Amino acid sequence: MLDIPDGFQGLLRAHLPYADAGRLTAHDELGALGLDSMGVVRLVVDVEQAYGVELPDELLNETTFATVGSLWQTLSGLWPPLR
Repeated sequence: MLDIPDGFQGLLRAHLPYADAGRLTAHDELGALGLDSMGVVRLVVDVEQAYGVELPDELLNETTFATVGSLWQTLSGLWPPLR
């Protein structure tokens, strides 16, 4: 199972109004946890600032933002220290 680091969970949790206090899993659906289109925009800004990356336009899609795991895998593919 894909492990989602605590730092990423903390960053992500700020954008998920329906997430409980428990640990997020790779299979948790971001939409079900309250991430909407405006939340995606804010999340992208926070992710880019926190990790010093720029998410290419082709990765800004429903697949990338479907689950906690899909977003983490996309991010870790852009930022070598996460591998």
